[in-house]
Amino acid sequence: MPRLSLPILPLLLCLPLTLFSAEEDRQPPGYVFSVTVNNQQQLDVVLNRAEDLRELFDPDEHSKIAIVLHGDELQLFQKGNYTSNQSMVERARLLDRDNIIDIKACRTMMKTLEIEQSELPSFIEQVPFAPAEIERLQKEEGFTRL
Repeated sequence: MPRLSLPILPLLLCLPLTLFSAEEDRQPPGYVFSVTVNNQQQLDVVLNRAEDLRELFDPDEHSKIAIVLHGDELQLFQKGNYTSNQSMVERARLLDRDNIIDIKACRTMMKTLEIEQSELPSFIEQVPFAPAEIERLQKEEGFTRL
């Protein structure tokens, strides 16, 4: 039987522990939705689906679901439109608070729609460019695009 050299033996003995701790520290990949809708009813469908997931989804076992907004739906979240969209904004805020979804807004589209950064609620993360954020989530964090 071949003998293992001393420098290799400690590495082999540590290998199972390394694999175990890497698995333990690794968070499961999440999901990213690219969302462009035209009105509150269409956005309500997206939020309804997220609410349905609340019953099935344990954020401790799964990564968040990132929803990247980069269309006219951004106007629904503007502070000036809060009164008419209050229930929808509060639903989104609760889903974000409960770690079910992570809403992101495209600053490039915000500029096109003339929406100032201060006009969106603070729970919405603003990202420079939606396609780049979606790609980053996929490549760097292992998210699956849906």
